[in-house]
Amino acid sequence: MSNLFSRQEVLKLTGLSSGQLSRLDKSGVVEPTKLGSESHPVVLYSLNQVLELRAIARLREQLSMQEIRKVVDYIREHGFDKSLSGKFLIFCNEHLYWVKSDESVETIVKLSGKNKGQVVIKAIHPIGDILSDLEKEIQRRESASSKKSNQKSPVGVS
Repeated sequence: MSNLFSRQEVLKLTGLSSGQLSRLDKSGVVEPTKLGSESHPVVLYSLNQVLELRAIARLREQLSMQEIRKVVDYIREHGFDKSLSGKFLIFCNEHLYWVKSDESVETIVKLSGKNKGQVVIKAIHPIGDILSDLEKEIQRRESASSKKSNQKSPVGVS
């Protein structure tokens, strides 16, 4: 149980209020482990949940709890890992954006306000890969072209 934290420890570590923790639990955003009686359970949080709660506390500086719940709901509904920790989030002009990366594209998705879920920017990266791919293609074509010209050398020139 060394990686579990009591409710009191979590309150101190995250800066969230007791009411905020309760609402996050009831809404299913972060669901702690509950042991013992149903009326007075011992509530324990994992390290990952504490990290998630700290991320929420940081977002809380810019967004309401309702907006944070909507962000988490959007991420869940679209089949992504529901955790906010590990996601590259940007807050700009009173809106929250998520920079999603895969092998070749970074997509910025708007997570708050009107048009949430809208892809804002798709950036293909890195340019260095595009340049090296182009150079390889040029070399391949030049090599193929020179092979063709060698095969077409004149025969019986006097």
